[in-house]
Amino acid sequence: MRALQYLLLLLVISIGLAASVPRQRRQIDLTVSADHDDKDDETELALEAIAGLWSSADSRTKIDGSASLVHRTHGTQSGSEQDFRVGVRITFDK
Repeated sequence: MRALQYLLLLLVISIGLAASVPRQRRQIDLTVSADHDDKDDETELALEAIAGLWSSADSRTKIDGSASLVHRTHGTQSGSEQDFRVGVRITFDK
């Protein structure tokens, strides 16, 4: 769960930094999902954020960022596991 807190903190900081520069239109897609399997007694929580971070004036060059966190808890086994990923995609159009 600590990684989830870090992801949310990262999201708040990035929104704060975006607010300090001249206002630009941005889109942030945030997906939250949960799944529980009674047979295996396993619960999975997932959080994913995808954002358009920057684009050139002619929109031919773009930088997108993403962050995802998956937290799995096993009822039959003690403990849990987390998977945290951060990515950046740069697109150049002719």
